[in-house]
Amino acid sequence: MTSTTGFFPQQYPMPSTLNITPVPSPTISIQIPKNVTPCSAVGQICDISDPSFVFQPEVIDTVLGNATLLYFNHISYPYYSTYGNTTLKAVNVYPVTDLIIDYNVPNVTVKKVIVDKRIITNGVLTDTTYKTVYVTYPDPEARFEIKVYNAFGDLVAVEGFAGQYDTGMTDVITFLTQGNYTIEMTGKRIEFNVSIIEK
Repeated sequence: MTSTTGFFPQQYPMPSTLNITPVPSPTISIQIPKNVTPCSAVGQICDISDPSFVFQPEVIDTVLGNATLLYFNHISYPYYSTYGNTTLKAVNVYPVTDLIIDYNVPNVTVKKVIVDKRIITNGVLTDTTYKTVYVTYPDPEARFEIKVYNAFGDLVAVEGFAGQYDTGMTDVITFLTQGNYTIEMTGKRIEFNVSIIEK
């Protein structure tokens, strides 16, 4: 809810004499904060997993007009069995804010030996020749999961890549309620971009 305060001019009596002594107006000290980001962001995103990573919110253009990019990061999880993880704290997030995950699954190349030719004589297989081919496809071991918890610790959204989830290359979670959230991401053998955009 937005509150608005109106200021109206005060009524002053007309001066009764021509000798008016000016009264000095009081000096008001105003402190201007430094490093103010020129955007309308109200939400703040903190990377708990990597406090050294700081992203300054910025105004961006979208198809629907201006929006505020609260957070962006390109994250790469390890290409072996150990899972990587990232935890974000989203403070004072306002609706409508989108959390967008764009996946980049690396390709793997596998060597395969397949039958090239079979020679059959009088109904009997007498010779077989083989050839080696290399097949490239997205890494079948790539996994990713993102969970969003509200301020009370309740799970409010979950998405992911592969495993129990689909293999679409983008997932979007929309915040429709103002509040504080914890965002937990885990995965392996995958790269992705995380964008949090306040519309």
